[in-house]
Amino acid sequence: MKTKHKTLISFVSPALGLLLLGFWVFTSKRPFDIEGYIILGLAILAIGFGLYFKIQRYNSERAGLNSNDELSKRIREKAAAKTFSISIYLWLIVILFVIGPEPRIKLIMAIGLMVMGLVFFLHWFYYSKIGISDENKN
Repeated sequence: MKTKHKTLISFVSPALGLLLLGFWVFTSKRPFDIEGYIILGLAILAIGFGLYFKIQRYNSERAGLNSNDELSKRIREKAAAKTFSISIYLWLIVILFVIGPEPRIKLIMAIGLMVMGLVFFLHWFYYSKIGISDENKN
């Protein structure tokens, strides 16, 4: 299968995510409270990031460029490394300060995972625009 077709097929997962999110919104029996709106906003944000990456990859493949070049791989690796180190401190803060006598585990996990995704996107965006330093220089 050609890579362009694989990229088009990869749009199924964000579409399914939007469909399920819409189903969840329309089948909820009571109005959302602040937690519901936070989760809804973060879920839409995460799906939006995924769509952005997929559209960018599709456009580069249509232009005849390789979407997995060395610089793109290195930017993703560097952003993932920074995100991992920040997420360790994020979860430490969550464990120490957010979990109280009656923790809402699902909400805490959802917000923590969405913040990790947001931090990764911000690092990726920063390194994509600014670039990465040449680590082989003395």
